[in-house]
Amino acid sequence: MDLNQELQAAADQLDRARRKFAKGENGLRLLSQSREAFINSLRNTGLTYADAKIKFDNCLDEQEAELLQVHEQMLYAERVHQYALHRIALQHSSAQPDPAEPALAG
Repeated sequence: MDLNQELQAAADQLDRARRKFAKGENGLRLLSQSREAFINSLRNTGLTYADAKIKFDNCLDEQEAELLQVHEQMLYAERVHQYALHRIALQHSSAQPDPAEPALAG
């Protein structure tokens, strides 16, 4: 895979990771906002308030853990993208003659 394809793949992966993280953040925010409604809906199934609250808290903990994992994936995708950019920059700098060095006369 050439460097431009590698960069494009890294950029695509980073974009997907960022969108997934933003979606997860939004979902976690909505879940937190609907705490009482969520607990009350669980109570309608016959659970006590304490049991429903525990189920909600467990759900929230699981979602936070998943979001943390997605955040780590996003950070990794950012590092891969930066590495690809760095390799391209190195390739371009080695292909360009250094203007400070005198040209060889032939």
